[in-house]
Amino acid sequence: MNEGFRGFFHEIPPIRVREPLAETLGAVPAGGELAYSFTDLVKLAGHACPTMAGAWLACQAALGALHGDETPVRGNIAVTVYGGPDEGTYGVMAAAFTLLTGAAPATGFKGIGPRFKRKDLLTFTPQSPAPGWQCFEFRRLDTGRAVLVKFSPRAVPFAPEKSRRMGELMEKVAWEAVRPEESAEFQELWMEKVRVMLVEKNRIEDWLSVEERSA
Repeated sequence: MNEGFRGFFHEIPPIRVREPLAETLGAVPAGGELAYSFTDLVKLAGHACPTMAGAWLACQAALGALHGDETPVRGNIAVTVYGGPDEGTYGVMAAAFTLLTGAAPATGFKGIGPRFKRKDLLTFTPQSPAPGWQCFEFRRLDTGRAVLVKFSPRAVPFAPEKSRRMGELMEKVAWEAVRPEESAEFQELWMEKVRVMLVEKNRIEDWLSVEERSA
């Protein structure tokens, strides 16, 4: 089935995890892996944007730092979002983290007996450890090892004239006053910025970083 996604979406390597709950209930064989693609986030959010790109990269970087060459285990990660669920884009990014790590807020799966609990593994707190950045802590439940991911969407490199034009066109899109040729121009600029983040990762060290946290 051709779902018509942008071609560059398929250049983005998937995030692979083990899912013990799926293994226990028979959805996948023991030791099997689930592969999450960026298009899964697009389906979750209903769109692709710099926010979803940032969430993807933050989670990918955190899981890589915490597990190295090992396959991460879904449900074995607790996530702290340093912001409110209805503040800015934190709630949207948290939903992406839930999909990729299994860490869920109060509405999450309560588990089977003492096992597989996902409820309350994702929490929000207003006390940011790095003001001016969007901050997220990812902590392994088995080892206690944790990393802090800092994301600065404003620091993503994008030509000022393109940003200006995209803002002008966004205003027209919002008020349904955009002409067909302007809509096409807007979409190309929007997707270009997403591609800069996910494929080119242009100067990523300036806008995304991972730091070790004390256990």
